[in-house]
Amino acid sequence: MQPRNEELHFHTPAKFADAFPYLAMVAGSRTAWPQEAPIRKRFHQHVFVYTTGGCGLVEVRGQRFLAEADSVVWLDTAQAYAHSCAAERENWRYLWMGIEGHGLNALYQFLGVQQQPLFVPRDPKAARAVFKAVNGLLAERSPATDALASAAIAALIADMIAPRLTGTEPADDARGADRLLTVLKAMRDDLVRSWTIDDLAALARLSPSQFFRRFRDVVGTTPMDWLRHERINQAKRLLVGPDAKVSAVAAACGYPDPYHFSRDFRRVTGYTPTKFRRDGGY
Repeated sequence: MQPRNEELHFHTPAKFADAFPYLAMVAGSRTAWPQEAPIRKRFHQHVFVYTTGGCGLVEVRGQRFLAEADSVVWLDTAQAYAHSCAAERENWRYLWMGIEGHGLNALYQFLGVQQQPLFVPRDPKAARAVFKAVNGLLAERSPATDALASAAIAALIADMIAPRLTGTEPADDARGADRLLTVLKAMRDDLVRSWTIDDLAALARLSPSQFFRRFRDVVGTTPMDWLRHERINQAKRLLVGPDAKVSAVAAACGYPDPYHFSRDFRRVTGYTPTKFRRDGGY
């Protein structure tokens, strides 16, 4: 049962959803209290958090940021992060959405979001309206949900990043970032493959030790841990589909052994695959 201070809407995109640049996978609203433990869940999605009131404390790679009213936090939840109500504040009220989409990883790197995840939209009222609209669309789940949500998210991103793009040049290490993006895309495109560090290092044109260190420094976790979470993320989408079978989902996500799949799924999500499927997601 969800706490009374939280509203959550989980969404499974329609078959034609890939025609749109952005997909809203989950959205909600929440009030965080000072005594609550920080949230650190790993969804392997990009998450936008809009502060409607109070103040939040966001931690990314050891750096802390205060999320105050009308600001937007951009988190790549494939990486280590934490957020909670800021100390000595009554609460932190926010709207949020978890999204996937073409080019998000590259834009995240280009803008240096990992070093500065806070954005101040040019039009805070319009940004708040987008978050409310996406929440409403996911709650209603109409045939137009994917198209309308994608359009709203595109407008939000444009409004968020415009100030930062002024005078912005690509990072000096753009070539290295491109290599890592190639590796991430290859893993996402072939989750069934039994990837090894040697395979991935060869794609990045680095030695295995160089690749491992660079991946961990940039992404915030190890290559195999990232791959594990990506497989579980795909499994969540498949499990809420009609007539989903746990063994078939496991195989489609790179787990020939259903027991190993169930163990990893529970470690990452806190649910067994069967319960997740029965509850229609979370």
